[in-house]
Amino acid sequence: MSGNFLITGSPGSGKTTVVENVLSSLREKGFEVGGVYCPEIRSGGVRRGFEIIDIMTGESKILAHVDQDQGPRVSKYRVNVPNVGAISKSAISRALEEADLLVIDEIAPMETYSDEFRRQVRRALDSEKPLIAVVHKRSKSGFIGEVKRREDSKLFEVTERTRNSLPGKVEELVLEGLR
Repeated sequence: MSGNFLITGSPGSGKTTVVENVLSSLREKGFEVGGVYCPEIRSGGVRRGFEIIDIMTGESKILAHVDQDQGPRVSKYRVNVPNVGAISKSAISRALEEADLLVIDEIAPMETYSDEFRRQVRRALDSEKPLIAVVHKRSKSGFIGEVKRREDSKLFEVTERTRNSLPGKVEELVLEGLR
């Protein structure tokens, strides 16, 4: 059985909400969750950038921001590659040691500029622990394509039709992997 559960979909489709619903239910059942998530930074109702946060400790750093003047450009944002590497290394390593399952939200072009992020994602994918990861929908080549093509991964697409049923389906599969 696959132990890697990949969630994809169009922007705004509810990918993160699906993951949050699964995690909330698993936490209520007593499971420890670790990994990273990358919420938006908003100011005055406008997205200005993204953070990268260690789920277990709450430590956060800037992933990308419109006001950064260095780093690779993705759309209007500049990626802080050292921050991505530092948080992903500590958070994913900690989760592999201490958590019951891992979450990576999200495996997308910004994050993949970091060699350390890619290395840690591979460690998570190769581990025996279940992994729930949000993956960029349009990417089919490079590192993201490699992740999507793994035989030990199951890909789910969030659409209007699947949005409500996916959390239960993914949770059931993760619970099978935890048994």
